[in-house]
Amino acid sequence: MKKLLFYVCLPLLAVACEKDPDMSELDADLAVYTDYDSSVDFGTYKTYFLPDSILETGGYKASYWKDENAMKIINAVETQMNERGYTRLTDPEDKDNADIGIQLSYVNETYQVVSGGYFGGWWDYGYWGPWWGGWYYPYPVTYTYDTNTLVMEMVDLTGDSESKNIPVVWYANASGAQYSGIYNLQLLVNAVGQAFKQSEYIKCN
Repeated sequence: MKKLLFYVCLPLLAVACEKDPDMSELDADLAVYTDYDSSVDFGTYKTYFLPDSILETGGYKASYWKDENAMKIINAVETQMNERGYTRLTDPEDKDNADIGIQLSYVNETYQVVSGGYFGGWWDYGYWGPWWGGWYYPYPVTYTYDTNTLVMEMVDLTGDSESKNIPVVWYANASGAQYSGIYNLQLLVNAVGQAFKQSEYIKCN
């Protein structure tokens, strides 16, 4: 298991490395953290499904962010994946045929999410297929997410169809001070690029 953490700002700069930065000192930066299952060969994956919305967490019931700003973040993820040789399946009916699924979540309030091991996730049970009951991290990840955090999770959909759980093989979050308008959006888009920059192992053979 390997973990990377950089700060990202305008322009994008990697200026420090520590697991738990003081958010009050980040100013206009976002801290980008990545982790992955080192036993996985990302080159064996060929196709991926990326929904056209971002899950917004924080309330009793999840909501979905679907406007043009959300699409800019989603398109940034798509661009990164396509540049690394993967093919996006866009038809929801085909999501069960994808090798991997990518889930994007935006946290709008402080929230303790996971303490390692199994995690049922924010998304609805059975989202990726009729048999899946949730997903889990095959490595320990413990975080309290603050306001203005983008979470990216890549799940392996190639496993045993009788299994009730799916593993998260790659995980990233970007968090920091929240700003209004296009500036904050650009920070989030830049954070997507930084997360993939820290994850050179994500590449199709």
